[in-house]
Amino acid sequence: MTGNIVVVVITAAVLAWIWWKADRPTAIILTAAYLVRLLVFYADIYQLVANPFSGEDTENFHAAAIAFLSENGPIKTNYTYVLAAIYRVFGSYGRFAAQFLNVLMSFGTVLLSCWALRMMEIPRKWRMIAVSVVAFMPATVCLSGILLREAWIQFFLMLSVCCFVRWHGRGGVWNEMACLLATFAAMLMHAGCVGALVAYIIGFVVCRTWKSDGVRTYMATLGVAVGFMLVMILVPELLLTKFTAAASSGNVADVVPVVAGSTYLLWMQKLGVGVRLLLSPVRMFYLLFSPLPTDWRGLSDVVVFCVDSLVYLVLAVMMFWPPLLGKERQLRRFISYAVLLMTFVFALGTSNAGTAVRHRAKFLPAMALVAACSRKEELCKPLTHNPLASC
Repeated sequence: MTGNIVVVVITAAVLAWIWWKADRPTAIILTAAYLVRLLVFYADIYQLVANPFSGEDTENFHAAAIAFLSENGPIKTNYTYVLAAIYRVFGSYGRFAAQFLNVLMSFGTVLLSCWALRMMEIPRKWRMIAVSVVAFMPATVCLSGILLREAWIQFFLMLSVCCFVRWHGRGGVWNEMACLLATFAAMLMHAGCVGALVAYIIGFVVCRTWKSDGVRTYMATLGVAVGFMLVMILVPELLLTKFTAAASSGNVADVVPVVAGSTYLLWMQKLGVGVRLLLSPVRMFYLLFSPLPTDWRGLSDVVVFCVDSLVYLVLAVMMFWPPLLGKERQLRRFISYAVLLMTFVFALGTSNAGTAVRHRAKFLPAMALVAACSRKEELCKPLTHNPLASC
Protein backbone atom coordinates (compact mmCIF):
# COMPACT_ATOMS: atom_id res chain seq x y z
CA MET A 1 0.00 0.00 0.00
CA THR A 2 2.83 2.39 0.89
CA GLY A 3 4.46 1.78 -2.48
CA ASN A 4 1.25 2.62 -4.31
CA ILE A 5 0.89 5.87 -2.39
CA VAL A 6 4.43 6.88 -3.38
CA VAL A 7 3.65 6.05 -7.02
CA VAL A 8 0.50 8.21 -6.90
CA VAL A 9 2.41 11.16 -5.43
CA ILE A 10 5.24 10.88 -7.97
CA THR A 11 2.77 10.44 -10.83
CA ALA A 12 0.84 13.54 -9.79
CA ALA A 13 4.07 15.53 -9.63
CA VAL A 14 5.24 14.28 -13.05
CA LEU A 15 1.93 15.00 -14.75
CA ALA A 16 1.67 18.44 -13.15
CA TRP A 17 5.18 19.27 -14.35
CA ILE A 18 4.36 18.07 -17.89
CA TRP A 19 1.23 20.19 -18.20
CA TRP A 20 3.01 23.19 -16.70
CA LYS A 21 6.04 23.03 -19.01
CA ALA A 22 4.77 21.62 -22.31
CA ASP A 23 2.21 22.81 -24.81
CA ARG A 24 -1.01 20.84 -25.18
CA PRO A 25 -0.04 18.41 -28.03
CA THR A 26 3.28 17.60 -26.38
CA ALA A 27 1.65 17.21 -22.96
CA ILE A 28 -0.86 14.74 -24.38
CA ILE A 29 1.91 12.59 -25.88
CA LEU A 30 4.05 12.70 -22.73
CA THR A 31 1.12 11.96 -20.44
CA ALA A 32 0.07 8.98 -22.54
CA ALA A 33 3.70 7.76 -22.67
CA TYR A 34 4.01 7.90 -18.89
CA LEU A 35 0.64 6.29 -18.16
CA VAL A 36 1.11 3.42 -20.60
CA ARG A 37 4.45 2.62 -18.92
CA LEU A 38 2.74 2.74 -15.55
CA LEU A 39 0.14 0.26 -16.78
CA VAL A 40 2.87 -2.11 -17.97
CA PHE A 41 4.52 -1.82 -14.56
CA TYR A 42 1.36 -2.71 -12.62
CA ALA A 43 0.40 -5.46 -15.07
CA ASP A 44 3.75 -7.12 -14.44
CA ILE A 45 3.94 -6.50 -10.68
CA TYR A 46 0.49 -7.99 -10.06
CA GLN A 47 0.74 -10.48 -12.97
CA LEU A 48 -2.45 -9.18 -14.58
CA VAL A 49 -1.26 -9.61 -18.19
CA ALA A 50 1.63 -11.67 -19.54
CA ASN A 51 4.53 -9.54 -20.77
CA PRO A 52 6.47 -11.14 -23.66
CA PHE A 53 9.79 -9.92 -22.23
CA SER A 54 9.13 -10.81 -18.60
CA GLY A 55 10.08 -14.29 -17.52
CA GLU A 56 13.30 -16.18 -17.07
CA ASP A 57 15.65 -13.19 -17.43
CA THR A 58 13.71 -10.98 -15.02
CA GLU A 59 13.53 -13.73 -12.43
CA ASN A 60 17.25 -14.43 -12.82
CA PHE A 61 18.06 -10.79 -12.08
CA HIS A 62 15.76 -10.88 -9.06
CA ALA A 63 17.26 -14.12 -7.76
CA ALA A 64 20.83 -12.88 -8.32
CA ALA A 65 20.16 -9.70 -6.32
CA ILE A 66 18.58 -11.68 -3.47
CA ALA A 67 21.49 -14.16 -3.47
CA PHE A 68 24.03 -11.36 -3.38
CA LEU A 69 22.34 -9.74 -0.38
CA SER A 70 21.87 -12.94 1.58
CA GLU A 71 24.92 -14.98 0.63
CA ASN A 72 27.21 -12.54 -1.13
CA GLY A 73 26.67 -14.66 -4.21
CA PRO A 74 28.32 -14.21 -7.60
CA ILE A 75 27.63 -11.10 -9.66
CA LYS A 76 26.79 -11.80 -13.30
CA THR A 77 26.18 -8.19 -14.40
CA ASN A 78 26.60 -4.72 -12.96
CA TYR A 79 22.82 -4.39 -12.96
CA THR A 80 22.82 -6.93 -10.13
CA TYR A 81 24.74 -4.43 -7.99
CA VAL A 82 22.10 -1.81 -8.73
CA LEU A 83 19.25 -4.17 -7.86
CA ALA A 84 20.98 -5.30 -4.68
CA ALA A 85 21.42 -1.69 -3.57
CA ILE A 86 17.77 -0.90 -4.28
CA TYR A 87 16.62 -4.05 -2.47
CA ARG A 88 18.75 -3.16 0.54
CA VAL A 89 17.35 0.38 0.73
CA PHE A 90 13.69 -0.45 0.16
CA GLY A 91 13.53 -3.86 1.85
CA SER A 92 10.33 -5.72 1.05
CA TYR A 93 9.42 -3.06 -1.50
CA GLY A 94 12.71 -3.59 -3.34
CA ARG A 95 11.38 -5.18 -6.51
CA PHE A 96 8.46 -2.75 -6.61
CA ALA A 97 10.86 0.19 -6.35
CA ALA A 98 13.28 -1.24 -8.92
CA GLN A 99 10.59 -1.74 -11.54
CA PHE A 100 9.02 1.65 -10.91
CA LEU A 101 12.45 3.23 -11.27
CA ASN A 102 12.64 1.55 -14.68
CA VAL A 103 9.37 3.30 -15.57
CA LEU A 104 10.89 6.65 -14.63
CA MET A 105 14.08 5.90 -16.57
CA SER A 106 12.11 4.90 -19.66
CA PHE A 107 9.97 8.02 -19.43
CA GLY A 108 13.14 10.05 -18.91
CA THR A 109 14.34 8.72 -22.26
CA VAL A 110 11.23 10.22 -23.89
CA LEU A 111 11.94 13.58 -22.23
CA LEU A 112 15.56 13.46 -23.39
CA SER A 113 14.33 12.80 -26.92
CA CYS A 114 12.24 15.96 -26.68
CA TRP A 115 15.27 17.88 -25.49
CA ALA A 116 17.53 16.63 -28.29
CA LEU A 117 14.93 17.29 -30.98
CA ARG A 118 14.38 20.78 -29.62
CA MET A 119 18.11 21.53 -29.52
CA MET A 120 18.39 20.56 -33.16
CA GLU A 121 15.28 22.59 -34.04
CA ILE A 122 13.75 19.80 -36.07
CA PRO A 123 10.53 20.87 -37.87
CA ARG A 124 7.50 20.48 -35.61
CA LYS A 125 5.86 17.73 -37.65
CA TRP A 126 8.91 15.50 -37.48
CA ARG A 127 9.52 16.27 -33.82
CA MET A 128 6.06 15.01 -32.97
CA ILE A 129 6.51 11.88 -35.08
CA ALA A 130 9.94 11.09 -33.61
CA VAL A 131 8.76 11.56 -30.01
CA SER A 132 5.72 9.39 -30.69
CA VAL A 133 7.93 6.61 -32.06
CA VAL A 134 10.15 6.69 -28.97
CA ALA A 135 7.15 6.92 -26.64
CA PHE A 136 4.94 4.19 -28.08
CA MET A 137 7.08 1.57 -29.81
CA PRO A 138 5.59 -1.70 -28.44
CA ALA A 139 8.90 -3.31 -27.51
CA THR A 140 10.12 -0.19 -25.69
CA VAL A 141 6.86 0.09 -23.78
CA CYS A 142 6.88 -3.59 -22.81
CA LEU A 143 10.49 -3.32 -21.57
CA SER A 144 9.83 -0.16 -19.55
CA GLY A 145 8.14 -1.56 -16.47
CA ILE A 146 9.78 -4.95 -15.93
CA LEU A 147 12.92 -6.05 -14.10
CA LEU A 148 15.42 -5.68 -16.95
CA ARG A 149 18.27 -3.23 -17.51
CA GLU A 150 17.11 -2.02 -20.94
CA ALA A 151 15.46 1.13 -19.53
CA TRP A 152 18.74 2.16 -17.88
CA ILE A 153 20.80 1.55 -21.02
CA GLN A 154 18.34 3.42 -23.20
CA PHE A 155 18.29 6.36 -20.79
CA PHE A 156 22.07 6.74 -20.55
CA LEU A 157 22.55 6.30 -24.30
CA MET A 158 19.99 9.00 -25.04
CA LEU A 159 21.59 11.26 -22.41
CA SER A 160 24.92 10.81 -24.18
CA VAL A 161 23.29 11.75 -27.50
CA CYS A 162 21.82 14.91 -25.92
CA CYS A 163 25.20 15.91 -24.52
CA PHE A 164 26.86 15.28 -27.88
CA VAL A 165 24.26 17.42 -29.66
CA ARG A 166 24.72 20.15 -27.06
CA TRP A 167 28.51 20.00 -27.45
CA HIS A 168 28.19 20.15 -31.22
CA GLY A 169 25.98 23.22 -30.99
CA ARG A 170 27.65 25.07 -28.12
CA GLY A 171 31.03 23.51 -27.50
CA GLY A 172 32.33 23.13 -23.97
CA VAL A 173 34.47 20.47 -22.36
CA TRP A 174 31.80 19.82 -19.72
CA ASN A 175 29.32 18.80 -22.41
CA GLU A 176 31.93 16.47 -23.85
CA MET A 177 32.71 14.90 -20.48
CA ALA A 178 29.02 14.49 -19.69
CA CYS A 179 28.56 12.68 -23.02
CA LEU A 180 31.42 10.29 -22.35
CA LEU A 181 30.39 9.63 -18.74
CA ALA A 182 26.81 8.88 -19.78
CA THR A 183 28.12 6.45 -22.39
CA PHE A 184 30.34 4.79 -19.81
CA ALA A 185 27.32 4.42 -17.51
CA ALA A 186 25.49 2.65 -20.35
CA MET A 187 28.52 0.41 -20.84
CA LEU A 188 28.44 -0.58 -17.19
CA MET A 189 24.98 -2.00 -17.89
CA HIS A 190 26.03 -3.63 -21.17
CA ALA A 191 29.49 -3.61 -22.76
CA GLY A 192 27.95 -3.58 -26.23
CA CYS A 193 27.52 0.18 -25.85
CA VAL A 194 31.27 0.54 -26.41
CA GLY A 195 30.41 1.26 -30.04
CA ALA A 196 28.88 4.59 -29.03
CA LEU A 197 31.98 5.49 -27.02
CA VAL A 198 34.22 4.88 -30.03
CA ALA A 199 31.99 6.98 -32.29
CA TYR A 200 31.89 9.89 -29.82
CA ILE A 201 35.65 9.91 -29.28
CA ILE A 202 36.21 10.04 -33.04
CA GLY A 203 33.59 12.77 -33.30
CA PHE A 204 35.22 14.90 -30.61
CA VAL A 205 38.57 14.64 -32.34
CA VAL A 206 37.36 15.16 -35.91
CA CYS A 207 34.72 17.87 -35.38
CA ARG A 208 36.37 21.28 -35.41
CA THR A 209 33.23 23.34 -34.89
CA TRP A 210 34.48 25.02 -31.71
CA LYS A 211 38.16 25.75 -32.22
CA SER A 212 38.40 27.72 -28.97
CA ASP A 213 37.82 24.46 -27.10
CA GLY A 214 40.30 22.57 -29.27
CA VAL A 215 43.15 21.90 -26.82
CA ARG A 216 40.89 21.18 -23.87
CA THR A 217 38.70 18.93 -26.02
CA TYR A 218 41.67 16.91 -27.20
CA MET A 219 43.06 16.59 -23.68
CA ALA A 220 39.71 15.55 -22.23
CA THR A 221 39.15 13.03 -25.02
CA LEU A 222 42.64 11.63 -24.61
CA GLY A 223 42.15 11.36 -20.85
CA VAL A 224 38.89 9.44 -21.23
CA ALA A 225 40.39 7.13 -23.85
CA VAL A 226 43.39 6.36 -21.64
CA GLY A 227 41.15 5.87 -18.60
CA PHE A 228 38.94 3.50 -20.56
CA MET A 229 41.95 1.46 -21.69
CA LEU A 230 43.20 1.22 -18.10
CA VAL A 231 39.81 -0.02 -16.92
CA MET A 232 39.78 -2.64 -19.69
CA ILE A 233 43.26 -3.81 -18.69
CA LEU A 234 43.00 -3.66 -14.90
CA VAL A 235 39.33 -4.56 -14.35
CA PRO A 236 38.15 -6.41 -17.47
CA GLU A 237 35.33 -8.16 -15.64
CA LEU A 238 33.70 -4.77 -14.98
CA LEU A 239 32.72 -4.39 -18.63
CA LEU A 240 33.65 -7.49 -20.57
CA THR A 241 32.12 -10.42 -18.69
CA LYS A 242 30.26 -11.75 -21.71
CA PHE A 243 33.15 -11.29 -24.09
CA THR A 244 35.78 -12.83 -21.80
CA ALA A 245 33.46 -15.82 -21.44
CA ALA A 246 33.21 -15.97 -25.21
CA ALA A 247 36.97 -15.88 -25.53
CA SER A 248 37.36 -18.83 -23.19
CA SER A 249 34.84 -20.84 -25.19
CA GLY A 250 36.13 -19.68 -28.56
CA ASN A 251 32.72 -18.54 -29.76
CA VAL A 252 30.73 -15.46 -28.92
CA ALA A 253 27.49 -17.28 -29.61
CA ASP A 254 28.28 -19.91 -26.96
CA VAL A 255 27.50 -17.49 -24.13
CA VAL A 256 24.25 -16.23 -25.64
CA PRO A 257 21.05 -18.08 -24.70
CA VAL A 258 19.39 -19.69 -27.69
CA VAL A 259 15.62 -19.86 -27.74
CA ALA A 260 14.33 -22.80 -29.74
CA GLY A 261 12.40 -21.78 -32.81
CA SER A 262 13.43 -18.11 -32.82
CA THR A 263 17.05 -18.57 -33.86
CA TYR A 264 18.67 -17.34 -37.04
CA LEU A 265 22.03 -17.70 -38.83
CA LEU A 266 23.10 -20.62 -36.65
CA TRP A 267 25.26 -21.87 -39.51
CA MET A 268 27.59 -18.91 -38.91
CA GLN A 269 28.60 -20.31 -35.53
CA LYS A 270 30.58 -23.02 -37.30
CA LEU A 271 32.67 -20.48 -39.19
CA GLY A 272 35.94 -18.98 -38.06
CA VAL A 273 36.14 -15.63 -36.31
CA GLY A 274 37.53 -13.89 -39.37
CA VAL A 275 34.76 -15.16 -41.63
CA ARG A 276 32.09 -14.19 -39.07
CA LEU A 277 33.52 -10.68 -38.91
CA LEU A 278 33.50 -10.50 -42.69
CA LEU A 279 29.83 -11.51 -42.69
CA SER A 280 28.95 -9.18 -39.81
CA PRO A 281 26.79 -6.90 -42.05
CA VAL A 282 24.44 -9.86 -42.48
CA ARG A 283 24.16 -10.27 -38.71
CA MET A 284 23.61 -6.52 -38.32
CA PHE A 285 20.78 -6.69 -40.86
CA TYR A 286 19.15 -9.53 -38.92
CA LEU A 287 19.56 -7.72 -35.60
CA LEU A 288 17.75 -4.63 -36.88
CA PHE A 289 14.99 -6.26 -38.90
CA SER A 290 14.30 -9.79 -37.61
CA PRO A 291 12.09 -11.76 -37.51
CA LEU A 292 12.39 -11.72 -41.28
CA PRO A 293 9.76 -13.43 -43.44
CA THR A 294 12.14 -16.33 -44.11
CA ASP A 295 12.17 -17.12 -40.36
CA TRP A 296 8.51 -16.59 -39.46
CA ARG A 297 7.14 -19.28 -37.15
CA GLY A 298 3.57 -18.05 -36.96
CA LEU A 299 1.26 -15.09 -36.51
CA SER A 300 3.26 -13.67 -33.60
CA ASP A 301 6.36 -13.25 -35.79
CA VAL A 302 4.28 -11.56 -38.48
CA VAL A 303 2.93 -9.09 -35.91
CA VAL A 304 6.40 -8.35 -34.52
CA PHE A 305 7.71 -7.77 -38.04
CA CYS A 306 4.88 -5.38 -38.89
CA VAL A 307 4.87 -3.31 -35.69
CA ASP A 308 8.61 -3.40 -34.91
CA SER A 309 10.91 -4.51 -37.73
CA LEU A 310 9.26 -2.36 -40.39
CA VAL A 311 9.61 0.72 -38.18
CA TYR A 312 13.36 0.12 -37.91
CA LEU A 313 13.53 -0.39 -41.66
CA VAL A 314 11.88 2.99 -42.27
CA LEU A 315 14.13 4.69 -39.69
CA ALA A 316 17.25 3.12 -41.19
CA VAL A 317 16.36 4.43 -44.65
CA MET A 318 15.57 7.89 -43.29
CA MET A 319 18.86 8.00 -41.35
CA PHE A 320 20.91 8.03 -44.54
CA TRP A 321 18.59 9.70 -47.02
CA PRO A 322 18.47 12.44 -48.11
CA PRO A 323 22.10 13.47 -47.59
CA LEU A 324 22.63 16.82 -45.90
CA LEU A 325 25.47 19.30 -46.06
CA GLY A 326 27.56 21.24 -43.55
CA LYS A 327 27.18 21.11 -39.81
CA GLU A 328 23.94 19.14 -39.94
CA ARG A 329 25.55 16.36 -41.91
CA GLN A 330 28.46 16.15 -39.49
CA LEU A 331 26.24 15.77 -36.45
CA ARG A 332 24.00 13.22 -38.11
CA ARG A 333 27.00 11.25 -39.30
CA PHE A 334 28.54 10.64 -35.87
CA ILE A 335 25.28 9.73 -34.16
CA SER A 336 24.71 7.29 -37.03
CA TYR A 337 28.21 5.90 -36.47
CA ALA A 338 27.33 5.31 -32.83
CA VAL A 339 24.21 3.38 -33.83
CA LEU A 340 26.07 1.33 -36.45
CA LEU A 341 28.95 0.43 -34.14
CA MET A 342 26.57 -0.64 -31.38
CA THR A 343 24.61 -2.67 -33.91
CA PHE A 344 27.85 -4.35 -34.98
CA VAL A 345 28.84 -5.28 -31.41
CA PHE A 346 25.39 -6.48 -30.35
CA ALA A 347 24.92 -8.43 -33.59
CA LEU A 348 28.03 -10.52 -32.97
CA GLY A 349 26.48 -12.15 -29.92
CA THR A 350 22.83 -12.35 -30.95
CA SER A 351 21.27 -15.35 -32.64
CA ASN A 352 17.55 -15.15 -31.91
CA ALA A 353 14.79 -12.71 -32.76
CA GLY A 354 13.62 -12.08 -29.19
CA THR A 355 17.06 -10.94 -28.05
CA ALA A 356 17.43 -8.86 -31.24
CA VAL A 357 14.20 -6.98 -30.45
CA ARG A 358 15.51 -6.20 -26.95
CA HIS A 359 18.94 -5.07 -28.13
CA ARG A 360 17.79 -2.78 -30.93
CA ALA A 361 15.35 -1.06 -28.58
CA LYS A 362 18.42 0.37 -26.82
CA PHE A 363 19.27 2.66 -29.71
CA LEU A 364 15.77 3.31 -31.05
CA PRO A 365 15.73 6.92 -29.70
CA ALA A 366 19.02 7.71 -31.43
CA MET A 367 17.74 6.27 -34.70
CA ALA A 368 14.52 8.29 -34.43
CA LEU A 369 16.54 11.44 -33.74
CA VAL A 370 18.79 10.97 -36.78
CA ALA A 371 15.80 10.10 -38.97
CA ALA A 372 14.03 13.29 -37.87
CA CYS A 373 17.25 15.25 -38.41
CA SER A 374 17.28 14.08 -42.03
CA ARG A 375 14.03 16.00 -42.57
CA LYS A 376 15.60 19.25 -41.40
CA GLU A 377 16.49 21.87 -43.97
CA GLU A 378 18.38 24.49 -41.96
CA LEU A 379 21.52 24.17 -39.83
CA CYS A 380 21.56 23.40 -36.10
CA LYS A 381 21.04 26.29 -33.70
CA PRO A 382 21.58 26.61 -29.93
CA LEU A 383 19.07 25.24 -27.45
CA THR A 384 15.99 27.38 -26.83
CA HIS A 385 14.87 28.22 -23.31
CA ASN A 386 12.25 25.46 -23.02
CA PRO A 387 13.16 21.99 -24.36
CA LEU A 388 9.55 20.80 -24.09
CA ALA A 389 7.89 23.74 -25.79
CA SER A 390 6.20 22.64 -29.04
CA CYS A 391 8.04 19.37 -28.88
